[in-house]
Amino acid sequence: MDQRLDALTNRADDLEAEIAALVDQDVMAVMTGTEAVNSDKILRLTQDINIISTARERLRAVA
Repeated sequence: MDQRLDALTNRADDLEAEIAALVDQDVMAVMTGTEAVNSDKILRLTQDINIISTARERLRAVA
Protein backbone atom coordinates (compact mmCIF):
# COMPACT_ATOMS: atom_id res chain seq x y z
CA MET A 1 0.00 0.00 0.00
CA ASP A 2 2.88 2.37 0.77
CA GLN A 3 4.14 1.92 -2.77
CA ARG A 4 0.77 2.97 -4.16
CA LEU A 5 0.68 6.04 -1.92
CA ASP A 6 4.22 6.95 -2.95
CA ALA A 7 3.40 6.51 -6.63
CA LEU A 8 0.29 8.68 -6.31
CA THR A 9 2.24 11.34 -4.40
CA ASN A 10 4.96 11.35 -7.07
CA ARG A 11 2.35 11.64 -9.81
CA ALA A 12 0.66 14.55 -8.04
CA ASP A 13 4.03 16.28 -7.63
CA ASP A 14 4.74 15.83 -11.34
CA LEU A 15 1.34 17.25 -12.24
CA GLU A 16 1.84 20.24 -9.95
CA ALA A 17 5.15 20.99 -11.65
CA GLU A 18 3.54 20.68 -15.06
CA ILE A 19 0.71 23.00 -14.02
CA ALA A 20 3.18 25.57 -12.71
CA ALA A 21 5.07 25.53 -16.01
CA LEU A 22 1.85 25.93 -18.01
CA VAL A 23 0.69 28.79 -15.80
CA ASP A 24 4.06 30.50 -16.28
CA GLN A 25 3.69 30.11 -20.05
CA ASP A 26 0.22 31.62 -19.99
CA VAL A 27 1.32 34.49 -17.76
CA MET A 28 4.15 35.31 -20.14
CA ALA A 29 1.77 35.08 -23.08
CA VAL A 30 -0.67 37.51 -21.50
CA MET A 31 2.14 39.87 -20.50
CA THR A 32 3.33 39.97 -24.12
CA GLY A 33 -0.14 40.60 -25.49
CA THR A 34 -1.00 37.15 -26.77
CA GLU A 35 -3.65 34.76 -25.59
CA ALA A 36 -3.34 32.21 -22.81
CA VAL A 37 -3.65 28.83 -24.51
CA ASN A 38 -3.11 26.39 -21.66
CA SER A 39 -6.24 27.02 -19.59
CA ASP A 40 -8.04 23.83 -20.62
CA LYS A 41 -5.00 21.66 -19.95
CA ILE A 42 -4.43 23.37 -16.58
CA LEU A 43 -8.02 22.64 -15.58
CA ARG A 44 -7.76 19.00 -16.64
CA LEU A 45 -4.51 18.50 -14.75
CA THR A 46 -6.01 20.16 -11.68
CA GLN A 47 -8.90 17.72 -11.84
CA ASP A 48 -6.39 14.88 -12.09
CA ILE A 49 -4.70 16.13 -8.91
CA ASN A 50 -8.06 16.22 -7.14
CA ILE A 51 -8.75 12.62 -8.19
CA ILE A 52 -5.31 11.52 -7.02
CA SER A 53 -5.85 13.31 -3.72
CA THR A 54 -9.13 11.48 -3.19
CA ALA A 55 -7.48 8.17 -4.04
CA ARG A 56 -4.73 8.84 -1.52
CA GLU A 57 -7.28 9.66 1.18
CA ARG A 58 -9.15 6.42 0.50
CA LEU A 59 -5.96 4.37 0.59
CA ARG A 60 -5.01 5.92 3.94
CA ALA A 61 -8.49 5.20 5.31
CA VAL A 62 -8.11 1.52 4.42
CA ALA A 63 -4.67 1.27 6.03
